[in-house]
Amino acid sequence: MSSVRPPKTHYDSSSSTSSFGSYSSSDSDVSAISVRASMDRPVASIEIIRCFRCARSVEMTTTDEASMYGMIRVGTGIYYCDRCARMTGYPK
Repeated sequence: MSSVRPPKTHYDSSSSTSSFGSYSSSDSDVSAISVRASMDRPVASIEIIRCFRCARSVEMTTTDEASMYGMIRVGTGIYYCDRCARMTGYPK
């Protein structure tokens, strides 16, 4: 594959015109805000959580609460289903 190079152009450093065109700070502010807004949105992924006691499993998204699926979070990555939580006396 052959590449075609653009012709060589000499730019005079004493020239007062800019080759970048007009620049407005509000243009960059708008793009920075849109990038920041897209970064603030959480990315949801699927998790399978299991009851620590009976191994009942539920699929949920990372943005959902475990209680929506009948599971209670006991610790980091540790869950009880409602039935096992009642049996062990774990408070809701």
